[in-house]
Amino acid sequence: MKVAFAGTPEFAATILRGLLDSAHEVALVISQPDARRGRGRKTTKPPVADAALEAGIFLRQPARISDANREISTQGVLVVAAYGQILRPGTLYAATHGAYNVHASILPFYRGAAPIERAIMAGETHSGISIMSMDEGLDTGPVALQRQLPIPPNANGGDLTHAMAELGAKAIVEGLDLLENASLTLTPQDSLKATYATKISVEDMSIRWDGGVEKARNLVRALAPDIGARAFHADMDGPIKILRSEKSQAGAHPLVPGEISGAKEHIYVGCGDGVLEVLELQKPGSRALDAREFLRGNRLEGRFEVQ
Repeated sequence: MKVAFAGTPEFAATILRGLLDSAHEVALVISQPDARRGRGRKTTKPPVADAALEAGIFLRQPARISDANREISTQGVLVVAAYGQILRPGTLYAATHGAYNVHASILPFYRGAAPIERAIMAGETHSGISIMSMDEGLDTGPVALQRQLPIPPNANGGDLTHAMAELGAKAIVEGLDLLENASLTLTPQDSLKATYATKISVEDMSIRWDGGVEKARNLVRALAPDIGARAFHADMDGPIKILRSEKSQAGAHPLVPGEISGAKEHIYVGCGDGVLEVLELQKPGSRALDAREFLRGNRLEGRFEVQ
């Protein structure tokens, strides 16, 4: 089957590479325009665009995906994975068999932009991939197939994103095989059970030290390694990123919310109902360090701000 593919980040690039290794023909790739990133504001191509160029596939990077509707209409199906724009009807129904989305949750749970991070933040132990026939709603279309995936207790957002992408690559190939053979069954979602995974905001990144140790630990896991959960200290000009942590099993650290005990190669912070041990952190303008390295060159005393 001839496939048009729309996606942007590495999650989507993994799925694209899975399609390229299949019997289906990816004839068109659509990705977001190049962006300026980093301190030098260097122009950088999205991972999907890099993968398309490496494979020698026709690439479009329009400001609006609707600008590629004509090219999409010559394909059998449009596959979408973390593209980053809302698709209008002219795009959704341009390809012969419409558009199918690779979504990183078991729909109708965690519809929306950040299903992986939100699932970890909520302490979920399982998630998965849904292949969904796209309609005009927010992840509301009927489901073609689903594959479940356990969330290991120490997995972070990066770990789960990689695992989801690998699973999604296999699932979309399986779904397209069924679609090509006219044996794909679509099941409507039960919208009464829907939950939503809204985009991670700046406010969401801040650790609530009075919210409980497990909630703080889950936030750290969810936002590592790329986003980073934020902690604020009066002696630091900007947020400290907490990148790894664990619930302290030591009973000798009665700390009030936000209070820091940083000595002897360990950093402990009070969380209301327990103590979080910070294992890796990054202060503004510096590289990430484990607690031992950090304490060699930095003093961390007093309290983190309780947001």
